[in-house]
Amino acid sequence: MKRGAEANAMSRADRVLSDEQIERINAPIERASTLPAESYCSPVFFEAERERIFSRHWVCVLFDFDVAEVGQALPFELCGMPLLAVRDLDGRLRVFHNVVPYDGCLAIMEPTFGLTEIVTPFHGWVYRLDGRLQAAPFWDGTPRRDQQPAAVPATDLVEVHCATYLHTVFVNLSPQPEPFEDYIAPIARQFSQYDLGDVAVVLDRTGQPIVPRAVTHCNWKIFFDIDGPNVLHENFVHRAYRESAAHPRVTAAGEKTYHEIVDGYLIGLGFNYSDFTETYGAVDPAEPHLGANGQLPDQAAFVDLYPAMSFSIAPGYIEIAINLPDGAEWTVDRRMYLLPASAVTPENAAKHEKVYGFHGEVAPEDNRISEAVQKAARSPVYTQRFFSPFWDGMRHQFHRWVAADLAG
Repeated sequence: MKRGAEANAMSRADRVLSDEQIERINAPIERASTLPAESYCSPVFFEAERERIFSRHWVCVLFDFDVAEVGQALPFELCGMPLLAVRDLDGRLRVFHNVVPYDGCLAIMEPTFGLTEIVTPFHGWVYRLDGRLQAAPFWDGTPRRDQQPAAVPATDLVEVHCATYLHTVFVNLSPQPEPFEDYIAPIARQFSQYDLGDVAVVLDRTGQPIVPRAVTHCNWKIFFDIDGPNVLHENFVHRAYRESAAHPRVTAAGEKTYHEIVDGYLIGLGFNYSDFTETYGAVDPAEPHLGANGQLPDQAAFVDLYPAMSFSIAPGYIEIAINLPDGAEWTVDRRMYLLPASAVTPENAAKHEKVYGFHGEVAPEDNRISEAVQKAARSPVYTQRFFSPFWDGMRHQFHRWVAADLAG
């Protein structure tokens, strides 16, 4: 039965891309095509992505402060699949499929605090915060709360592989995932000049994390494509870049002033911060920074970790965004910011509220273009687009990842 279900899932995924489309996506960049227009609009295509991408890769879904307290529980969804994050009595963050095996209802329906156990809403089953069943009241008709769960088959909540990195929570729904350490390793590998262990979440004047949220009317792939791998758009879409002589990122002789990062599933734009102070502002070496061993770093980047994380790094801060699809044509974007731990103090809170000022301007400019591309995908002349061999090597790689996952 299991093999049949897997075969059906594979056949549904395979049908969304033809052999000809896959061949054109994987062709050398000079003659390659992008994913087809229907990949940005079709619910059938999105269902295949849910099965073959978001159910099989590590995906960032929450920030650890979303479920900060012992006994706190947060129901949430990943591509429409109900999940449940719980901070258990030992302080460990766990994630479960939010489904009671017996009655098929959600185990928890609303965000909850102060739990010592989970009492399900439909039939009152009682679970420990580690997901193990403790009681099935009235299971044999008698009013006993302490019914022995051993008499009930397949009773525990189904736990999901979960890991936290830089205050960001990742899950993997597959039964045998790639080791998380291998998946996340490119970040430390690419940014060796940084002390990534000495960071703290930026707080506002009320002591709460600063977490901007936006909902953009575009497919998640359009959002991903523009956010990190697409370099050329900067000079045309963003005011700050248009006004800086450092852009576009080429010399007068047409040589790139950046380098392409493709390391594991980390992809995007890397550069020396000192080459772009006209755009981003100079760094005061006397101010707290994120450099390892007290050395001011010069590495900087705008990258994405496939399939759902945006990661921006500069000497003084890190921005992390969770970009998750909400159906075929919407993307929900949540961001948070990290600074050197010594800099995150109540006295600095007012200044920290401005840390996302640059990104607060740039993100809506990107989102406006993302929505325009989404609208254009409905045109009968859109079909498949093409790549610039000079600029689009990383974009080409991203489209090849998607095609490979869907083709199996």
